[in-house]
Amino acid sequence: MNREDLIAGTRPEISGGKSKIIITSADGFDGYEIVEYKGMAWGISVRAKDMGQDCAMGCKAVTGGELTSYAQLGDESRQRAIDKMMLMAARQKANAIINVRFELSGAASGAAEVVVHGTAVVIKPIVNYVPTGAVGNILADIYDVINAQNGGRKINGKAPKI
Repeated sequence: MNREDLIAGTRPEISGGKSKIIITSADGFDGYEIVEYKGMAWGISVRAKDMGQDCAMGCKAVTGGELTSYAQLGDESRQRAIDKMMLMAARQKANAIINVRFELSGAASGAAEVVVHGTAVVIKPIVNYVPTGAVGNILADIYDVINAQNGGRKINGKAPKI
């Protein structure tokens, strides 16, 4: 994609598949139209630390400070739930998930439960979309930064893709 296309509003195609699904908490993506609703997609993860770490974190709770083991547990649970949701959307042949929401809770002492859900959809770029506000300029600035990091060189005779 080149700078002129970005300024003109062209957006890249999103191909789909687990590694090519984009997600948002909004009800759509700027510059894309929803062409098909596939249905709900969700992921659930309930994870626990081992008894030794749970005991150590109990002591840490008394002395104060960040409960790093629990923070890591929360991050792992969240990522696993997202991965499951994206896999479900990929099975539905979606390339995006909108209205993504998280629900977090402690399922039991030392366990973290994460539920993430959204609506799986198929999106496509809007042809000649004109960005509202400063979005077009921001995209052009992103292109300029990437181009500068590349030393202004072309890759295979083309401007770098973003």
